[in-house]
Amino acid sequence: MSRPFLDVLRKGWPVVIEMAETMPGPPDVVWRLITDWEHQGDWMLEARDFVIVSEQREGVGVEAEASISIGGITTHDRVRVSRWEVEKVLGIDHLGWVSGGGEIFITPVGDMSHVFWRETLRPPMGVVGAVGLSLFKPLMAHIFRRDLRVLQGLVRAAAR
Repeated sequence: MSRPFLDVLRKGWPVVIEMAETMPGPPDVVWRLITDWEHQGDWMLEARDFVIVSEQREGVGVEAEASISIGGITTHDRVRVSRWEVEKVLGIDHLGWVSGGGEIFITPVGDMSHVFWRETLRPPMGVVGAVGLSLFKPLMAHIFRRDLRVLQGLVRAAAR
C-alpha cells in the first residue's frame, strides 16, 4: 500500500468546511474581535471557557484552550496560532482530539470587510472517525455560518 493511502487510513480523510460573510466594519475591527481570545465565545457560541495557556498573547505561537460543544459532544481542545498577518490572516492549528487547522482571511471592501473562514479537520480513529465527522459536517457548517452572523453583529456594534 502507498504511504498516502496508509496515512488516510490512519488519520482519516480531512473534512473541509468553508464559509464567508461581509462584515459591516473595517478589518481592524474584525481583527480585534477575532483575536480577543477570552471573548471568542461571544461570537463562537459553541465554545466557552477560553483560556490563554501561552505566555504570549499575540502572534504565531499563542496557545489557548476552550470547551467546544457540537451535536451533544463536548471536548476540551487546545489551539496554537500558526499564521498571524495583522488584519489579514489568522491561522490556527487544532491540537485536540480533532486535528487540522483553521484560517480566517480578511479582505477590505470599502469601509467593510470580507471574511472567508476555512476549517480543515482531521478526526481521530481513522476511517471510523472520518465517517463520524463527515456526518457532523452539515451541523458544523450551520454552526460556523451562525458564528459569522453573530460576528457581523459584534462588528456592527464595535464599528459605530
